[in-house]
Amino acid sequence: MPTKVIEFHGFQPLSGESKAFASRRWCPFVDDKCKKSQSGGACALQAPNAKPVIICPNRLYGNQFEVIWRIARQTFGDDCDLLTDLEAETRRRNGTLNGREVIVFGQGYSGEVGIKAPSAEGESGSFKVDFLLTSIGPDLEPLAIVAVEVQTIDTTNSYKKASVDYYAEKPHPSKWGEGGTNAGFNWENVTKRILPQIIYKGHALRREKLALHGLFFVLPDPVLQKIRTRIGSSLLEYPKGPGTVTFHSYQLAETWPSGERPIELVTEFTTTVEQIAFAFVSPQNLPPLGIYEDTIAAKLAALSRKTAL
Repeated sequence: MPTKVIEFHGFQPLSGESKAFASRRWCPFVDDKCKKSQSGGACALQAPNAKPVIICPNRLYGNQFEVIWRIARQTFGDDCDLLTDLEAETRRRNGTLNGREVIVFGQGYSGEVGIKAPSAEGESGSFKVDFLLTSIGPDLEPLAIVAVEVQTIDTTNSYKKASVDYYAEKPHPSKWGEGGTNAGFNWENVTKRILPQIIYKGHALRREKLALHGLFFVLPDPVLQKIRTRIGSSLLEYPKGPGTVTFHSYQLAETWPSGERPIELVTEFTTTVEQIAFAFVSPQNLPPLGIYEDTIAAKLAALSRKTAL
């Protein structure tokens, strides 16, 4: 299914803002070099008769990482003060800690933290969580931890031809219309990568006595809907707590006055790691009984009707 590039370096392709950021290969949402400039510089794609899909995690970080601030306020209070580890240490040395500090390890703050993971003998392994938020005491000792994972969706095929034209500040006409590409969305990654990641990291966090609010998962709303399609919509809702997973799904705003297009929180839903794991290994939304046999039989029957092989 074809898709259309609807955001290029943060704005509608060929708009003045898009051209300005594209000429520098710059991302307006994190004020840094675009992480996708080598592959295309697109922030969001849209298939016919469907809502736009955000394809770059940095697109979710607009308005000064508002998605992270929202989680921090929910878990640590509206007056929490997000800062880096170096800023916190400076306050400690100056005696200016106010008790509301929350150190953020992750992009735009203190950098990601590697978590040691089990590995084969003689090898070393680790995994990372996109953001770790920790409230601190007077000696910077962690008091509570909140983990946040951020995912979008990978693409299939390519939208690079459109990007080449847009970098040259030219239109990209196609048989699908302006900005059309043969790029698609790799929804199989929902099953192969996203769900196993949620389950593994959710279980790891459940063993942490300071992880009182479980895992938060920030993602585009179409990706959340695909997750629910794959595992069924029967997940029970729970209050936030140890062993829970809270989904925050976002969508590009349908209307906005001008400038940067906002993103809007669509769904907030909390369930448990066990609910997701059980649904993953015992899915209800399966193909019809006998679909493998019927598909192979139909293909072979069509082959037998051919006059020439």
